[in-house]
Amino acid sequence: MDLVGLPYVARPANIDEKAIRDGDPKQLTRKLAEAKAWKVAEEHPDAVIVSGDAVAAKDGKIYEKPVDLNEAARFLSEFSGNEFQFVTSLAVLHAPKRKLLSAVEISHITFRPLVEREIQEYIQKYAVLSYAGAFESDAVLKFADRVSGAVNIGTALPVSRLIRLLREQGVEV
Repeated sequence: MDLVGLPYVARPANIDEKAIRDGDPKQLTRKLAEAKAWKVAEEHPDAVIVSGDAVAAKDGKIYEKPVDLNEAARFLSEFSGNEFQFVTSLAVLHAPKRKLLSAVEISHITFRPLVEREIQEYIQKYAVLSYAGAFESDAVLKFADRVSGAVNIGTALPVSRLIRLLREQGVEV
């Protein structure tokens, strides 16, 4: 949000994310982003609300935030030497108008083969339990051979798309 240049206040949505399920990562992230926006609007009915959600996906499997370091290591091992997708959904809700816009962006990432030592060093150094797929932008810089598609990995929000949605909602950006 800092890149957009607008003042903002972060508000947690406090929804039960596990209560919202879908086998399609695009639909899952969209449903979660939209649910978060509507939840925040309950307490801030005069705001323009930006929310999002992200997962990694590979071969029909969805990778959300790992539950522990063992699962984080397993996720990174499964990405090692493979291509996967980083799927991000973005919702912009103009609460006073009750108008919701949302979008899904996908990055295709190929990690080089990783050795166990670097996986263990990474999961010890970073807050991997907070990241979908157990990685963030430093891992992409360190582990990726190729990245294509949407530019949503550094911020977990596709900033260019966010600006377009905000403008569609009447926000001067």
